[in-house]
Amino acid sequence: MGAGARTLALGSLLPLWFPGSAGGQPGAALARGDSLLAALETTRAIEAYREGLAESPDDPVLLGRAARALSNRTAETPGGEGDEPLHMAAVELARRAVAAAPDVARTHTTLATALGRYGRWLAHECRIRCAGRIVDMGKEGYRATRRAIELDSYDPAPFIVLGLYHRDLSTVPLVVKVIARTFLGGYPPVSLDASARNLERAVRLDPGDVTAHLELARTYAEMGRREDARAQLRAALAAPIRERLDVVEKEEARRLLGQLE
Repeated sequence: MGAGARTLALGSLLPLWFPGSAGGQPGAALARGDSLLAALETTRAIEAYREGLAESPDDPVLLGRAARALSNRTAETPGGEGDEPLHMAAVELARRAVAAAPDVARTHTTLATALGRYGRWLAHECRIRCAGRIVDMGKEGYRATRRAIELDSYDPAPFIVLGLYHRDLSTVPLVVKVIARTFLGGYPPVSLDASARNLERAVRLDPGDVTAHLELARTYAEMGRREDARAQLRAALAAPIRERLDVVEKEEARRLLGQLE
């Protein structure tokens, strides 16, 4: 997502996500990757972070940045062929970042985001056949999100993840819920109201976050609150562009606004 603690320009914000920035050659790769992300060059940023990881494979900063960039890339090209390797790599790197820095909120949020995007991809591609995997990933992602909030309740990113969690699970077909309750140990207590509350909190924490406005608009639309949805879409279009995903999401906001007008 184009989410997270974005009250500063992207270039100055990224070094704050993790303590202890890598030094030497990995540090140079980190700085180059951050600069490329700010220049909307996600693919080249991924390459830079991977160069740094070749030198320092256990650095939590590089692991987290690479995971987030890989996950963002899948969202920048929704439905693109070949997305699964990107999803898998993002989840693997995010898990390693959590292991390397378990007390840093952003590592947990990055993992939750990567798991959520991969789970939605699986739900679209293999549906019921992957139900068990999707449920397990959802549980892991939910735990990661709760831990992120425990560590930093002022970061909007985990609240966006929670908002999506509640909306996605509230709007699945009834047959999926029945299967989950019957064969997968139950279905979590979710609601569109909870989705809206979490996304509203994300908007309050960072009014300039494109993703927060767009996802809140989608939840409002599901709730039948069309005027509120339109207001959030206009806010998404007025928000600053901080990374490539923001460009993609503004295009989606414009499309949805046309449908709701």
